[in-house]
Amino acid sequence: MKKALSKVLTQGKNLGKAELLIKQLRKKFKSLPKDYEDKIITLPENILEIIAEEIFGMDNVEDLEKYFK
Repeated sequence: MKKALSKVLTQGKNLGKAELLIKQLRKKFKSLPKDYEDKIITLPENILEIIAEEIFGMDNVEDLEKYFK
């Protein structure tokens, strides 16, 4: 039971990070393709954190492509 609860909490935390990152990316680039949003939601926490740190150095939305591989 503890393991299942921990997994649910981790998934919720990752989803929250992904949603916040999507908002930041929309603000920076004015729009974000739906398929990018779908991909961001499925990224692991460590990749979400990397994107959040590197967002300021991104020049265009296509810079996200390297994180989807």
